Amino acid sequence: MDLTFILGSFGPLDLTFVVKSFVALFVIIDVFGLLPIFMSLLEDYNEEDKQAMIRMATRTAAIVLLILTLFGNFIFMILGINLYSFRIAGGIILLIISVEMLFGRKTRTGSSESIDLEKEDIAVTPMAIPLLTGPGAITTGIILFEEAATVLNRVFLFVNILLVFWVAFKIFSRLDLVYKVLGHTGAKVLTRVMGLMLSAISVQFIISGISEAIKSGIMG
Repeated sequence: MDLTFILGSFGPLDLTFVVKSFVALFVIIDVFGLLPIFMSLLEDYNEEDKQAMIRMATRTAAIVLLILTLFGNFIFMILGINLYSFRIAGGIILLIISVEMLFGRKTRTGSSESIDLEKEDIAVTPMAIPLLTGPGAITTGIILFEEAATVLNRVFLFVNILLVFWVAFKIFSRLDLVYKVLGHTGAKVLTRVMGLMLSAISVQFIISGISEAIKSGIMG
């Protein structure tokens, strides 16, 4: 059985769709826009911890997006969840994080166990969800999956998801260069500024979710 026959059984590959899906996912995740936010979240950790947290965040975000791209519509239908509800919830989470960035983090107990748990918590929320894989990325993944006309296109969509997060990991892994440029004081100032920006983003998430809910007639 030759390769042409195998690929043909999956249907034709649409190269335009492959390129479009990669660009759409990379843009919606907004890796460069997240750089200063990630830098603010990770400023108090050593380099080894930063790399481990970035690795965990990108891996978690990729797995979640892969699962929700494939099963998102079905999962939301079974649970009775609408995307606007997810958007509102994500906005609330980001708003809480932004307030902590603006007025100082929660006090740590100092125990190694609590610090390890804290690192995992931050890597998963908010880094992986909803910053990397948020309502926008999930919606885009679901829409692209439905738009893919063949199995082969869907396979390459999943490949693109993995590729986007691999690129994101490589970019985030260079955060130390940004630190060197800004210095300690600059990083502190940027934390406050990005906290303010993140609060605006979170409010926009909430407003968009409420607007979608009103349009759907749920709150009308």
